[in-house]
Order: sequence, then structure tokens, then C-alpha cells
Amino acid sequence: MNEKLQRLLENIVPFLMLGIAIALVIGLFIMFSYVLIWGLLIGGILWAISFVKSYFFPSNTPTKTEGRVIEHNDKD
Repeated sequence: MNEKLQRLLENIVPFLMLGIAIALVIGLFIMFSYVLIWGLLIGGILWAISFVKSYFFPSNTPTKTEGRVIEHNDKD
């Protein structure tokens, strides 16, 4: 009986490891999908806020002030 149990365990271990690996890959894919979806959602909201802000409150381009340039030669 002990020999049959040992042969069964030797045959089942690779299948258990394969099952765990497949479950891990599927779980990581699901987690990555959630992160991707939340990232797209948050990024889209931030983009919409930025778009609305720039639409209603356009940024003023700075005007170039005209003036004199006074050059001097400093001697110590």
C-alpha cells in the first residue's frame, strides 16, 4: 500500500504544480486587468478635468515687456 501511495504522489505532484501555475497566471492577469481599468478610468477623469479647466479658463500667454537693457562693466 505504501508503494502505491508513493507512486501516486510522484505522479500527482507535477499536475498540482501545473495547476498552481495556471491559477497564478490567471489571477495575475485578472489583477493586471483591474489595475489597467482603474488606471484608464482615473486618467480619463484627470484628462477631462484638465480639458474643462483649460476650456473655461484659458491660460494667458505672457506678453513680452519692452524696455531698455543697461549694460555695464563691473571692475573690482
